[in-house]
Amino acid sequence: MRCDAVLARGARAGTDSALVFSVTGLALALPAVMLPFVSAGKLGAERISFLFTGVRTLWDSGMTSLAVLVFLCGVLLPLTLLATLAVLHAPSRLGWQISGFPLLHWAGHVLEHWAIPEVQVLAVLVALLRLGSVVNVTIGPGFWCYCAMAFSLLVAQRSSNFNSTAPAAAAGSPP
Repeated sequence: MRCDAVLARGARAGTDSALVFSVTGLALALPAVMLPFVSAGKLGAERISFLFTGVRTLWDSGMTSLAVLVFLCGVLLPLTLLATLAVLHAPSRLGWQISGFPLLHWAGHVLEHWAIPEVQVLAVLVALLRLGSVVNVTIGPGFWCYCAMAFSLLVAQRSSNFNSTAPAAAAGSPP
């Protein structure tokens, strides 16, 4: 049953929160890719995995469509959405007078449904819990950077409204 009460209004962190969190997410993407994601070992043998190790393993195992889907939804589309958010919100902050970006707004609206790094974080956590009973598992700094990137993306998305035509209006008051 609906009570017609307002549960949230506008950006709580301020008008620049979408820009700040999208740039933060982009900055965290590089260490998420470069640093060890997780390591597993047993009886002295240790294997260190990076962000793309799972995608490469799926690809090499003949599961190309799953590898492409994991790469798209977990890496490429989140980074593209972060870049789109940064480009949409940077001109208003820098004082540039640029007309609307209707194509970028449309792309952001589409990307927000497919960029799901939080699902990959949950999948890795479930796998780590399952593997932890069999081998020694250590979470690497790349995983934490990826988690922070996923969180930054979620906050940046929450601070944006792709149905609006002006980024500044989207971050301020409700439509």
